[in-house]
Amino acid sequence: MLVNSTAFGRLRKKSFASTEFRRAVFTCIALILTGCTATYPVNPPLTKVAPTEGYYLDNAIRHSAGTSEILLILAFSGGGTRAAAFSYGVLQEMADTTIGKPGNERPLTREIDFISAVSGGSFTAAYFGLYGDRTFEDYERVFLRRDVQGELTDQLLDPFNWPRIMSPFYTRTEMATQLYDETIFNHATFKDLGEANGPFIVINATEMTLGTRFQFTQNYADIICTDLSEVPVARAVTASSAVPLLFSPVTMVNRAGECNWQEPAWASHALADRNRSSRIYNFATSIMELNNREDHRYLHLFDGGLADNLGLRAVMDGVMTQGSFTQTLEALNLPQTRKVVFILVNAETALDVESSRKMETPTFNALLNAATSVPLQRYSFETVALLKDQLGEWQRQSHEAECGGAQPAAVQSVKSSGEDACKGVGFYFIEINFSEHPDPDERNYLKRLPTSFSLTDEAVDRLIAAGRQILRDNSDYQSLLE
Repeated sequence: MLVNSTAFGRLRKKSFASTEFRRAVFTCIALILTGCTATYPVNPPLTKVAPTEGYYLDNAIRHSAGTSEILLILAFSGGGTRAAAFSYGVLQEMADTTIGKPGNERPLTREIDFISAVSGGSFTAAYFGLYGDRTFEDYERVFLRRDVQGELTDQLLDPFNWPRIMSPFYTRTEMATQLYDETIFNHATFKDLGEANGPFIVINATEMTLGTRFQFTQNYADIICTDLSEVPVARAVTASSAVPLLFSPVTMVNRAGECNWQEPAWASHALADRNRSSRIYNFATSIMELNNREDHRYLHLFDGGLADNLGLRAVMDGVMTQGSFTQTLEALNLPQTRKVVFILVNAETALDVESSRKMETPTFNALLNAATSVPLQRYSFETVALLKDQLGEWQRQSHEAECGGAQPAAVQSVKSSGEDACKGVGFYFIEINFSEHPDPDERNYLKRLPTSFSLTDEAVDRLIAAGRQILRDNSDYQSLLE
């Protein structure tokens, strides 16, 4: 049957103009096609591990534009365009905040050393990592104000794409990767990200079988003998935001054993200790499972929020492998660091309590939301609590290493932590979330925005403004600037 493409295009625009209807159509088609598409693994092989080359944290830190006295770490949560716009607003406020002495002023964004991001937040992090200040010129047009979800739906509905969609080598995930690669990230690879000399960007995904976090860095790529430098940034972002059922996973071939990767010393020590209840033993086990090629010939990567929706675990796990934050600074050759600042941008929304007001059996959507959102929020709360405990411990370790003896009571509180007379490292934790907005009506509005890749211009405007205001009004942030 012949189809007039022009006529079909006009019909499609009329019939599928409703965002809600298009979202429903996209969901239905995605679910129908879940069982009839395969994934096509695309990750280039690595024959030799080269620690002085590639996308490693210590390589990025050496080329960072920031000062060595401040280690500024950001974490962007998941949450679709809602999270992307909220984190962008925070970056905007930081860009408009100047620090330094007269004649040497610079925007605070120049001090950012590290961004760990998940799902929607990974779009903003990756774009900023690649393009720096250009982000504030075109990112809204390129991504935030586009109906990305609608564009994907249009591609699914276009008959000319159906042969590709039904092939075993072109999935909905591959379609999303191609769209992001061509229209958002301009075919950039991790080699480009490393050469941008911006902050080190960690894009987090979840390995489906193991249920563990997989980060797109060369450290993780070495385990499965993959050359990350040739991997498109868009593929990592797609994996980080690939919601199960709606998208198939991003699949990577596990080539463990084909390069000269060696089990790291910290993992050997952790596994030898056999303290199975410890976090480091569990982390070492998950790392070595990635190296188990016999059982895990392929890695299937889904939404990073399933393992850590805040992006904080990447930092905590990294410090854990070094033993202490002092040893981490030494490993990164940052002995002059006086302040370590964590800024968490959390776009978490309110739980849906509508079902609690009715006697009827909850709908499928309500059940699905409860099965995903509730555990994620509880786990996120525990992650923040764990980080705060860790900050206190790192503060104590830093003081003991530099000053000796017990830590003075004046610096035991994370909130009041700072340099004492012995010049120990000061730790700061700043969380930016919707609950901190001063206007109750605006808080209610922000907390009820959906997790999607299609928001109105009004919603984007209000999210950006909220990110800026909440950061600007944060007392810990103002104390840090002072």
